Amino acid sequence: MAMATTKTIGAGTPNMVTGGVLVAPLGSTLPTTAEAAYDAAFKALGYVSEDGLESQGERTVEAIKDWNADIIAQLQTEHSARFGLTLYAVWDPDVLKEVFGEDNVTVTAATPTTGTLITVEETGSILPYRSWSFDMAYGGKKLRLVLPNAKITEVTESAFVSNALAGFQVVVEAFKDDNGVKVYRYLDDGVFSV
Repeated sequence: MAMATTKTIGAGTPNMVTGGVLVAPLGSTLPTTAEAAYDAAFKALGYVSEDGLESQGERTVEAIKDWNADIIAQLQTEHSARFGLTLYAVWDPDVLKEVFGEDNVTVTAATPTTGTLITVEETGSILPYRSWSFDMAYGGKKLRLVLPNAKITEVTESAFVSNALAGFQVVVEAFKDDNGVKVYRYLDDGVFSV
């Protein structure tokens, strides 16, 4: 039996090189390693709260019993892959388009008398399926979660108060892609061969 080692532990610190949370239209070229460059279609969504990225997926099984009340099988009844996070960049058009829908956000360029105007029309329209990616780094280690077919299924807006940042608490649900995969996890231990 191998002894415990710190070589196999890590933390979920955002990878500040890529931005941590990125999103793109379905059909965009997806990264296939922990450090591959992103397709230009991917947009970074800015700061995430200190609560980070919370895995909220679950696997549910149902015990099947025989006449004698002995468990004879455990049948899976549900599996989900979802992630919760709070996006702080509420003045970012890319964040607003993810939360309210792309067709509901317009940007008007700054003029000599006004700043850039972002107009959001909250219509309740159904949000689209998108490709999401979450990048984390710890020391030399890297972790990338790629959700090829996902969408925001829950949005809660933070209170508008003077002692806290405005933000959107979102839940991103992952669905199977054409290969039957909900989430691709790429982990690079940062140890290079010589």
